[in-house]
Amino acid sequence: MKKLIQTVSILVGLKQARLYFPEEKQVCVFNKLPILYREFTPKSVQESINELQERLKAQGLLAEITGKFDLETDEAVKEFQKRNNLLADGVVGPLTWACLLYPKLFRSQKSKSPELRNAVKELQTILYDEGFLKKEPNSYFDSVTEKAVKRFQRTYGLKNDGIVGAATWAVLLGMRQKIDKSFPRLIYFLSPQSWFLWEQFLMISCILLGIYYSPIPGQTPKFNTALATAYGLTCVVPFLLDNLPMKPSIKPSLSLLQYAPYVLTGFFWKPIINFLGTLFN
Repeated sequence: MKKLIQTVSILVGLKQARLYFPEEKQVCVFNKLPILYREFTPKSVQESINELQERLKAQGLLAEITGKFDLETDEAVKEFQKRNNLLADGVVGPLTWACLLYPKLFRSQKSKSPELRNAVKELQTILYDEGFLKKEPNSYFDSVTEKAVKRFQRTYGLKNDGIVGAATWAVLLGMRQKIDKSFPRLIYFLSPQSWFLWEQFLMISCILLGIYYSPIPGQTPKFNTALATAYGLTCVVPFLLDNLPMKPSIKPSLSLLQYAPYVLTGFFWKPIINFLGTLFN
């Protein structure tokens, strides 16, 4: 009975489902193995702990700087995370560091302190260097900067609200993969759902193109039949590509060429359908 009540509570949104990984697992997987680089030394770790404690003390969360990540520091980190709507696990990861080191930025911000202006300039410099912002940095979060931030957020799958919070700062500062710029930049402005629909449209269109312009003699099916066949074949092509003995050694210079196998699938739609029919019968 208790399990039934818990399940119903989760389904109706009264209770959050428990995290799949316990906190100890998260720490072990993502934090006990540190980020390594050539100048990484025990001294750099100590400097990071000192800076962490200085930031926490400046916000009134820590009484003194000890240079050790002790129980008081752990509790201070958790309290800081609670105040900033982060997972209060005491682990100082990229999002916690972003909150500690960088202020939240948005267009209608009233405060014009030197700290905020410096942060805006750093934001604009990153956006300008990467081609999201067309004008040079001026330390003012204007409408042009807001549009550039939204473009950046859409490109990297963030919530495109124009607000530079911890997640946006973390991605701005390098927590991301390199973009394949050979693909039309417009695609990166689409939401993940829109991109999925767009990709499905491209695959179906390429298969239809192959069906209607196939060099193999035979009667062309009606559009409804061809459309249903093309949609079904979109599930088959990735499987065929993964299992072909010959794979392309060079990535196409034009990304749209990656859909060429779908046109080829349209050419041979009859043999493929016949083969699948025989396989399942």
